[in-house]
Amino acid sequence: MHQTLTFLRSRTALAGGWLLLMAAFGLYSAASHRQALEQEVSESGRALQRAISQRVAQHDAHLTGLSALGLAQAQPSEDFDLVARSILRFYPRIEAIDLVSVPSPSGVRVISSVTSADGSAVDPARVFQAVERLTPGKAVYGPDAKPGHYRLMKRMNDTMAVSLDIDGAKLVEGEELPRWAALTLSTVDGPLLETGDRAPVEISFGARTLGFDAPVASVTQPLRLSLQRHVTLAQLLPPVPFTLFAAISLAGLVLIRSLLRHRHEAAMARAAAEAASRREALRQHETKLAHALRINSMGEMASGIAHELTQPLTALLSQSQAGRRIAAADGLADTPLDGVLAANVQQAKRAADILVRLRAYVGKSALEAGVHDLGRHVADIVALSRIDLDRRSIALAIDLPDAPALARIDPVEIEQVIHNLIRNAADAVEQAGRGDGRVLVSLKAIGGNYEITVSDNGTGIPPDILARLFEPFFSSKPDGMGLGLSLCESIVERFDGGISGGNDPKGGAVFTVRLPAARKRQDERKQRNDDGAGLFGR
Repeated sequence: MHQTLTFLRSRTALAGGWLLLMAAFGLYSAASHRQALEQEVSESGRALQRAISQRVAQHDAHLTGLSALGLAQAQPSEDFDLVARSILRFYPRIEAIDLVSVPSPSGVRVISSVTSADGSAVDPARVFQAVERLTPGKAVYGPDAKPGHYRLMKRMNDTMAVSLDIDGAKLVEGEELPRWAALTLSTVDGPLLETGDRAPVEISFGARTLGFDAPVASVTQPLRLSLQRHVTLAQLLPPVPFTLFAAISLAGLVLIRSLLRHRHEAAMARAAAEAASRREALRQHETKLAHALRINSMGEMASGIAHELTQPLTALLSQSQAGRRIAAADGLADTPLDGVLAANVQQAKRAADILVRLRAYVGKSALEAGVHDLGRHVADIVALSRIDLDRRSIALAIDLPDAPALARIDPVEIEQVIHNLIRNAADAVEQAGRGDGRVLVSLKAIGGNYEITVSDNGTGIPPDILARLFEPFFSSKPDGMGLGLSLCESIVERFDGGISGGNDPKGGAVFTVRLPAARKRQDERKQRNDDGAGLFGR
């Protein structure tokens, strides 16, 4: 395609291509419009032909009725004249009805004549001449002395004939004739009706006149209909579409020429861009090395911090446990004071577990997982998170099964995952500014897995972020480091599970953690006691 259009870089070639396009469009437009006009002329002609055929058929029917009426009477009476006057009143194109005798003792004469104001007098001799060789019941066409009129005559029997004076111009009503039409309705003796300007009908492509020519369907009345339409150049090539196409095609060719001109410039710049890209890749590699050095330094610092914090946490745990024993000795067991001390013991143990895992992570040694009840640890972390969500006026609901949900996990790390998901959901709800903010945490058994779902009615996840949710160091928060969801994914996958995130059709985001259910066998090691024995001896 590029090689085909390179010729458009020249202005002369551009002008020549535009002229070729204009010529092709002109030929197509003229052919299509001519076809449409020909179809319109043909359809109008057929419609007029059908209408005229129906009217001349009515003339034959009138002759038949009048003949039957005349034959039923021995002598003509007022009934014949009454019927004839009715026909003239309802069919204005029939202007005279005459009953004529054929040669008899009394000779050729008019027996009865009913004529309108425009009707012409009948010549009985001419009627006799037209019907003398006809058998009774047969009709025949004949010319009339008045221009535009013709006679339709029928021999009733051996002594009588009936004649109709018909105004051919009235066979076409005014509203039936298209405004553009030049019409000719004629007989073998000449035209009955002519309207508009007539010209010879051409049949070549360059014809300026379109026509329709066909006989009227009648045995007794030899009529022929001709319809012509003069076509102008503006009808074959409408100015507005032609001008619009000319402008659009010229603009398109100029645009293509501009694109081709810049294509070469872009190709030259591409090499420079690739060189710059290589330099940028080298710079990013150096940045990653520097980042790795910082991570190593942070690992060493984290190991030192974990070691230093172990001592105060041990003291806090020991003092809180001692306080519980003193309270129990003084009869203060199960009081608010005892509850506060119990909470201190629980959180000190949790902090100690986090430090143990931090030291294990820095030392590149993972702790062995055990079989634990997911429901218990989900409930614990929800209770811990409820304080923060109540402060932010966000409802926190939980849905847990009655039966234990046993899975091979590290409780502290799974609690960290759920806590991070709850905190992210609360941030999204708070960002949405909802007065009915809600976060729901549920645990369900599906097949051989357990699914922990954290959903909210917050802002949801933008489509451009969905694919990068678990990418390290990517965050949509201004102050985020982009490590939370990445670490969650690493923790869950270490226990043969998976994590996914998406949007709820009803609104908000949904994150699902899937963990395989533990096999129904005794764990190889006993679970650690709740008093945290041995936590600080590592």
